[in-house]
Amino acid sequence: MRKYVWIALCLVLVGCRTQQVVEQPIAVQQPDTTLLPTFPAEALYVLGAKWEADSLLQQEQSIADYIEQELIRIYPEKAYKGYINKLCSITDRLLVSSVHPPTLFVPKQQEILFIHNQSPKGTLYAILDSLSVEDELQILEVTPKEKEDWQKLQALTQSDQPLTSKTFDTLNISHFEEENILLTLLLWRGPRLFYRVLQSKARAEKLAQYYYGEATNNGRPGDAFKHIYVNVLLRTYVGEWLSYAIMDIFWEWKAPNAPCDHYMDLHNNIIGRQTRYDEFTTIDTQCSDMRHWLQWGENVQQFIQDSVNGDYQGWDKETPTFIVEPAAKQVSDTQYIYWDK
Repeated sequence: MRKYVWIALCLVLVGCRTQQVVEQPIAVQQPDTTLLPTFPAEALYVLGAKWEADSLLQQEQSIADYIEQELIRIYPEKAYKGYINKLCSITDRLLVSSVHPPTLFVPKQQEILFIHNQSPKGTLYAILDSLSVEDELQILEVTPKEKEDWQKLQALTQSDQPLTSKTFDTLNISHFEEENILLTLLLWRGPRLFYRVLQSKARAEKLAQYYYGEATNNGRPGDAFKHIYVNVLLRTYVGEWLSYAIMDIFWEWKAPNAPCDHYMDLHNNIIGRQTRYDEFTTIDTQCSDMRHWLQWGENVQQFIQDSVNGDYQGWDKETPTFIVEPAAKQVSDTQYIYWDK
C-alpha cells in the first residue's frame, strides 16, 4: 500500500514540476515598426565591414539585406523587416526637399574629376578610398587610442564568433553614438567612408570638451566650436557635398532643435565648411610635428576666442522662428552665432 502511495505522490510532484515549466511564458518584445530606432555606430560599421570583406556573402545578399537581417538577430526588440527601406525612403525625401541637394549618387569617377579641379585640400577625400587601409590611417593621423579602437573593430570584423548586443555594449569606444539615418552613408559609400564620419564626429566632441568642458551645447561658444570644427573635418575627409548632407540635413533631422539652436547650427556649419575653411586648414610650419587635425582645431578655437568673430543673439529656447530666422540671415557668414554666454 505504501508503495502505491509513494508512486502516486511522485507522479503528482512530477506533474507539478512539468506544469510549472510549461506555465512560464517566454517574453518576446515586438519592435515598433512605426519608429526608426538607432543602433550603436560600431555595430553598423562592423556589419558593413563584414559584408565588404566576404565575396561569397556579397553574391548571396545585398549589403542592405545583410545589415537588416543581422540587426534583427542582434536587436530583435527594436529592429524589424523593412527598416532599411523605410530609412532610405525618408533619406531620399529629405535630400529632395533640401535647398541645395547634394549629388550623393554621382558616379565616383565624375566626382573625383570634379574635385581635382578644386584646391589641393579639396582632393584628399576623393583619393582616400583608393589607398590601402594602413595608408589611410596614416593620412588620417590617428592617435594611439584611435588606432586601438579601430583594431577592436577590425577584430570583430574578422572574428567567426556570433555578434551580440553585449559585444557592442562592452566595446567602450568613447563618443561613438547611436545612429540611424547615417546608416545610408554606409550603404552608399561603404564602411571606410562611414568610419571617417564617425571618427570626425568623435574628434569634434573630444576637442570641444577639451577646450570648453561641458559647455558645448545650448548656444554657448563651445557649441559653435563643435559645429564649425566638425564641418572642417567632414569637408576634408568626406567632401563638401556629404558634409552638407550630414550636418545640415541628417543631423538636424535626427534631433529636432528649437529655432535658436537650428539656425545657429546651420549658420555655423557654413563657416566651417565654406567661408572660413581655407583659413582653418592653414598649417603653421613651426608646428609641423603636430597632427594637422589638432592644429585645425586650435585654429577654430582661436577664431572662437576672438570676440570680434562672434555675433551674440538674445535668443532662448522659446524664441519663435519668425524672429530667429531673419536675425540669423542678417549675420555675416564670416562671423559665428551664439546665443548663451
